[in-house]
Amino acid sequence: MKTLEPVPWVFTIPEYTPGTSKEEIARRYGAANPIKLASNENPLGPSPKALQAIGAALTSSHIYPDPDSKDLRTAASRFFGCNIEGLIAGNGSDEIIDLICRAYLKPGDEVIIPSCTFSYYGIAARACGASVAQSPMKAHRIDMDGIKAAISPKTKAIFVANPNNPTGTYLPKDEVLSLIDKVPKNVLLIMDEAYGAFVRADDFLSTTSLSQSKSNLITIHTLSKSHGLAGLRVGFGIATTEIISTMLRIKPPFNVNILAQKAGEAALYDEDFLKKTLAHARDSLDMLYEAFDRLGLAYVRSQTNFVLVHIGKGSKRVYEDLLKKGIITRHMANIGLDEYIRVSIGLPEENSAFIAALTEIL
Repeated sequence: MKTLEPVPWVFTIPEYTPGTSKEEIARRYGAANPIKLASNENPLGPSPKALQAIGAALTSSHIYPDPDSKDLRTAASRFFGCNIEGLIAGNGSDEIIDLICRAYLKPGDEVIIPSCTFSYYGIAARACGASVAQSPMKAHRIDMDGIKAAISPKTKAIFVANPNNPTGTYLPKDEVLSLIDKVPKNVLLIMDEAYGAFVRADDFLSTTSLSQSKSNLITIHTLSKSHGLAGLRVGFGIATTEIISTMLRIKPPFNVNILAQKAGEAALYDEDFLKKTLAHARDSLDMLYEAFDRLGLAYVRSQTNFVLVHIGKGSKRVYEDLLKKGIITRHMANIGLDEYIRVSIGLPEENSAFIAALTEIL
């Protein structure tokens, strides 16, 4: 008798490992109010205007949302300074990544992904039967020369997070332009700017301004971090109308729910909240840097809302001891950074609690 079998390449996909939840730590250690500094969420919560929009939309929850997300996309096109025809909205940036892979990858294709970056790129690519070639890192930075050297006749797509997760480093304008120039026209270059709003560096270039004029470039954005909508899932892809129309062929008809559409639209117009978020992120990072300097810990200066800090050989014990104190960070052994933890910024009192606990443990 024949048995039901999945496609063979599904077994090449490693499971995605999410951050530990507050509920799990509360159950495991009896922590009354755990502090979560593990998932790069916005500690200030959602945009107040988004909350108002959600409340107003609740009574319409029985109605299917706009399949085109027209109002949301209109707000996004204004915010990002692009044409609405070259912008697609998704159920978080993860869905944008999925749509790209489903639209352009097939078994036998190869995708280049930096060896230390967001793991979902590889998951989505392998789900389409593509193989993954890992390009090297250089001092916690994505190595542009390594990516260029990895390009082969099988290469169909390249994923680059700028700034990069989990290292927090960024690629300056000249390196980005050089990569765009070197990538063959039949290879899709995906620039993920999930943390682009947080960048302080003067020589950072958002590829959003180029995506609608380059035939093989797509830029990804999300409202999860900068606008505090991680739980609602709102993401965007910006590219030429040809790329967007291809992705629209496989987009589910009601992929962005009505609450997410209304909240996302309102959040994109909430300039005060965004300014507050970015100022808080920068102040929090500076606070953490000062503490790490005082403790003699090396860290990677970040252009995001988190920081990678070197603890040493006892990093797993320190991570677990922090959990016992109700403070959740991210141990990075699963991506080869065994001696590091990644710390998301929190509220001032949460940052202080983390610093105090880390000082005591060390």
